[in-house]
This record gives sequence, C-alpha cells and structure tokens, in this order.
Amino acid sequence: MNKRSINMSPRSTKQFQEMRNESKDRIIKSALKLFSSKGFFNTSIREIAKEAQISDGLLYNYFNSKESLALEVMRSAFETIDEVIVANSNQKPEENIASSIQNFILLIEKEIDKIRLLAQMGFHKEKFEILNKLTVEKYESSVKKFQENLKLMGVPHPESEARFLVAILDGLVFEFLLMDNPFDLKKFKKNLIDKYCNI
Repeated sequence: MNKRSINMSPRSTKQFQEMRNESKDRIIKSALKLFSSKGFFNTSIREIAKEAQISDGLLYNYFNSKESLALEVMRSAFETIDEVIVANSNQKPEENIASSIQNFILLIEKEIDKIRLLAQMGFHKEKFEILNKLTVEKYESSVKKFQENLKLMGVPHPESEARFLVAILDGLVFEFLLMDNPFDLKKFKKNLIDKYCNI
C-alpha cells in the first residue's frame, strides 16, 4: 500500500461516531425548535430534516418515527431542567436553594423552547405513555433535592414545603408562557429567594 492510499484511508471509528453524534444533536435541536414553534402534530419529518440540513432517509437512520424523536427531545429537555435544581453538599443549603431558583429562572429566559415543548406535550400524555413516567421521575427528583436542603435548614415539614416550592416554579412557567406581558422575573426571583433563604 503506497503513501497516497494510506492518507485516503476511511475515517476512524471515533471520527465516524463523532459525526453521528453531531448529526443526531442537530436533528434534536431542529426538532425542538419546530415542535416548540409549530407543535408536534403540525410538524413533519420532512420539515425537521430540512431544518437539520439532512435527507429524510438519513433522519430515519437515527429515529424510526416522529414519536421516537419527540421522546428523545423531551428526555433532553427534562435533563436540562433536572440539572438546574442543586443539591451540592459543598454548599450551604440556603445557597443551593438560591442557586436552584436562579438557575430555573435563567432556564425560562434562555431555554424557553424546551419549557414550551414540555408544557405542550403535557396535554398529550395519552400519546406518549413514557411521558407520564418521565414527568413523575423528574418532579420527584426536584422535590427530593429541595426537601434535603430545607431539612438541613430546619424548616418544618420540609417535604410539603419542597412540593409547594416546585408548584410555585411550575406555575411561574405557565404564567410566563401564557401572559402577553410577562412579569418582572428579577423581582420574582428576589422575592422567592428572600422567602426561602432567609427563613
């Protein structure tokens, strides 16, 4: 084998996998954008492929249906939300709660497409049975993290208080999505942090 043929050798397994990961990520981001803006039922595979700048056939190499793609998009959205709720043992519990509230509100400002998608899909749980399981798992995970911090702070009935805090944040999401003139998030953030971190 000469030098020229060696230089033109096929991509390595690692390079091939990196290309697949990049394509998959592009598909997920494109689907998120379109599902969020147009709705799941009003978005076609062809539109997603066009947005991702790939062929319809190539998209089906990654996802065998629009439903399976939607589930992957929702898993990604849930993971993003789960990551903002902090339970860091190296920080004071008050700092964890303050960071969680700040992170959640920043998420609303910066990742509204993911928030909007989950809100929309929540009205179609019968179409995605696994969505019920994911919703409960992520909800309980958030409650548990807040509960641990509130318990360390000595707050009475930490589980109930944690569920109340999660309900406040969930309500904030829907108000932000539905109101034409969203309220002052900075003021809301300050009031909520003052309420829970100055107990």
